[in-house]
Amino acid sequence: MRNVPARMTFFLLTGLTLLSVSTPAWAAPKRLRIESFDYRQHFHPDETVTFTVTIKNNEPTTEFVEIDVTLTNLGTHAESTLTPVITAFVAAGATVVLQGSYQVAAGSYTVLFPLFDGNGERSDTVRGRYPLHIGTETESLRVFPENIELGEIPAGRYQYPMPIEINWSYFRFNRMRHDQPFTIRVYTDNSPRYHGIPKSIRRGSPAGLISADGKYVIPIKIWTLNFGPDIQESGWDSTLAGPPPVDDDDYWVGPPLIEGTRSLGSASWVRIPDLVDMSPDPGSWRRLIGQDPYDNRFVVDTNLIGDYTLRSPFTVYLATEAQAYAVEGSYSTTLVVELWTP
Repeated sequence: MRNVPARMTFFLLTGLTLLSVSTPAWAAPKRLRIESFDYRQHFHPDETVTFTVTIKNNEPTTEFVEIDVTLTNLGTHAESTLTPVITAFVAAGATVVLQGSYQVAAGSYTVLFPLFDGNGERSDTVRGRYPLHIGTETESLRVFPENIELGEIPAGRYQYPMPIEINWSYFRFNRMRHDQPFTIRVYTDNSPRYHGIPKSIRRGSPAGLISADGKYVIPIKIWTLNFGPDIQESGWDSTLAGPPPVDDDDYWVGPPLIEGTRSLGSASWVRIPDLVDMSPDPGSWRRLIGQDPYDNRFVVDTNLIGDYTLRSPFTVYLATEAQAYAVEGSYSTTLVVELWTP
């Protein structure tokens, strides 16, 4: 007789209970939406700031709405809600335009428009596209130190350890209450004392350090936090570690491309031009910081207004590359840091 293994089959029965929880209609957030909003960007502290918000009521009944205009100070990160808040009753299916006017203390703020219904539930929230600036007219620039002794210029690439500190303040706006464009640019002004090598085929640029006899030039490069790719692309955290190393071609010349060349526009260390090298095109300048709402060169997803300012004071570093053909001698330059506005 063939042995048949004994088998036991178990059936596991699981009871599942569905609990249905319903939210009363009066407690559910209402279908209230912010259709649009508007506010000017710049004001003096004694002026009134007006916020305009358009609300659409998608409910079948008249609804109470409350808009809490919320500002966050970019300097202190303190959040505040402007009072009195904007309130109104909106008829079923209607669209209304509401306004609130306030005096705001000096500072720069992000703007948030949360919308609440009559139950105190948040129905919608939109964020202001541009920061709100409150201040008085000012335009100042100061550089420290005013005279720099570089000492002996070593062979090859060399970063000078002493930073240049730039203090700045700028607050101006145009008739439309938009940012007045400005930039802090840097250049040398050496053409009066640069002569070049006699009988040379081409006269070089006077940008850099000029020899005492006016014949030779050693270029100068500069770095600040605005220059070069970010940490996700370069792997170097300049905010924590400071200037990237000058002996690394990725930062000195630019990161390599697939074609075997280098992305010269992504170098962290960039050459300082001379005044004679610059044209009316800002692309020929060496801009350290600035803002221009009409130039999309610096606009990215995280910076919609193209603002590339740094908080005052900020620092810059200088570096040189004395190559094999550099001539021994005494060198100097006139380095200009200029706050420019059209």
